[in-house]
Amino acid sequence: MIRLEARPAFAAQARLGEGPVWLGDGLLWVDILEGKVMRSRGGSTVAVKSCGEPVSAAFPRRGGGYVLLQNHGVVTLDARFHETGRIPVLAGSSGLRLSDGAIGPAGELWFGSMRPDLESGGSLYRLRAGEREAVEVLPGLGMSNGIGFSPDGRAMYLVDSARRTVNVFDYDPETQEISGQRVFTEVEAELGTPDGIAVDAAGGVWVAMWAGGRLRRIEHDGTWSQEILVPASNVTSCAFGGAGLQTLYITTATVELSTDERERQPHAGSVFGISLPVGGLAQTEAAL
Repeated sequence: MIRLEARPAFAAQARLGEGPVWLGDGLLWVDILEGKVMRSRGGSTVAVKSCGEPVSAAFPRRGGGYVLLQNHGVVTLDARFHETGRIPVLAGSSGLRLSDGAIGPAGELWFGSMRPDLESGGSLYRLRAGEREAVEVLPGLGMSNGIGFSPDGRAMYLVDSARRTVNVFDYDPETQEISGQRVFTEVEAELGTPDGIAVDAAGGVWVAMWAGGRLRRIEHDGTWSQEILVPASNVTSCAFGGAGLQTLYITTATVELSTDERERQPHAGSVFGISLPVGGLAQTEAAL
């Protein structure tokens, strides 16, 4: 097992940092519980959008603007982060909120739902260009979390945090349909809880481990090959960026840390980074 260590890249004190995406000149990410969209570049971090409710991910759109996974629905924004549209997905009485997501190879939006109390329950959804209603693709999940796609666009990965699994599906680029669900890797409790993921250019899947202070890379056969240690226990997600997409940026959280843990983890809530020999894939823009 190869072990590496990440260093602070962008200082922050996010309650629940999540959903990093690289935009070419900086990193876009969210603080879910604060309802803020953050942008880190040039050594500084600023809030570019305050949503007033939980926001779990933000992605760039083709032609400009952004799309957010915001509490109970999908929200589109213009280039200045002003709301231009909203597609409801969940009823306010459902006891659920939207969770992590990803943009598929064809520009479609994939995302999950979860219970805020972290009990089991939720589904996987898909929203394609021109659609005004998201399709529930996979109900009955424990907790839908990180989503990613293989470099050849033929496989989709999905984390189920409650069941401690990273699952893989066959993905059809023509129809944007998934099939053949199977467990790719089961995550042992001592490693932490699997959360967000990023797929590198060689097809390795990097998994962030909540309460584990680490990420691990899954090989094509489902085995672990590398580990990145992070000096913050609540590691939430990751994305490749920087020059040549060679830096893995890692979001973290301060929520659920005790006072003593906060003192021992002064950089918790910041974005960490590490340069890797195998870089990542360019961020796909949403065709919404």
